[in-house]
Amino acid sequence: MKSLTFALCISSLFLSITAAILPKLVIAYLALSAYVFLLYYLDKQRARNHGRRIPEAKLHLINLLGGWPGGYCGSLAFRHKNSKPEFVRTFRLTAATNTVATLLLLADTLKHSNQ
Repeated sequence: MKSLTFALCISSLFLSITAAILPKLVIAYLALSAYVFLLYYLDKQRARNHGRRIPEAKLHLINLLGGWPGGYCGSLAFRHKNSKPEFVRTFRLTAATNTVATLLLLADTLKHSNQ
């Protein structure tokens, strides 16, 4: 439970900083996060019921596009995919890539707004 609380705090902090500078971007982040959170839940249910799984590439793509806060929370809340080292490494890479891109966008926005 501590890990999930940490995930929620980190995600909230990231989204709050982004919202202060680019509020429209946060709407996309929230939508993608909610969507991928739901996908983690559905994939976990399908895994339990031996149903058709959601491709990992789809989860990674949505995480890369900005859904990683929801993916992070979903993996912890449903204990899903966090025991697969390759998935976890790729998730971390997608989250880091998106975070760096967002921080660069935020820095550029701040730079141009101060001119």
